[in-house]
Amino acid sequence: MKIKADTLVVDAIKISKNVNKVFNKYNLDCAGCRGAVEDTIDKVAVNNGLELKQLLKDLNEAIKPKA
Repeated sequence: MKIKADTLVVDAIKISKNVNKVFNKYNLDCAGCRGAVEDTIDKVAVNNGLELKQLLKDLNEAIKPKA
């Protein structure tokens, strides 16, 4: 599964615990946020002044299986 701009935060978190590490890197408390069930990754990026492309790259790197 790939995390995309329209992926809900809660769904991204369900994919891997490493997703929370990425949110923490950006000083985001998405796991504890009330909006996690309705906010998309795109909305998180816009609301926090983050570059969507880089955030998506980091999130998708975090869920890749380690070889």
